[in-house]
Amino acid sequence: MIISDAKIFEQMESELAKARAATTKANQDKHLHSLMLLVQLAKTGDERSAEVERMAIPTLPTSEPAQIASMDGKKIELEDGANGDSLLDF
Repeated sequence: MIISDAKIFEQMESELAKARAATTKANQDKHLHSLMLLVQLAKTGDERSAEVERMAIPTLPTSEPAQIASMDGKKIELEDGANGDSLLDF
């Protein structure tokens, strides 16, 4: 999903206004942190979109499906003797 620069800048302006209007240092720091993340997103967004376009999705080698062993309803006996019917049996 590619986010347009206009949307990022719009959100940055919103976070900056909230940081300016913050009444506590903690609240201001929260909005400044959000602003910092948006700046990083704007800086790396162009690099990542070009990288995604260049990447080809590799095909996975086909393999035989894994076989699941059947327990046939038999209980498993453990060394400590714990073998309840429920996960909550200790």
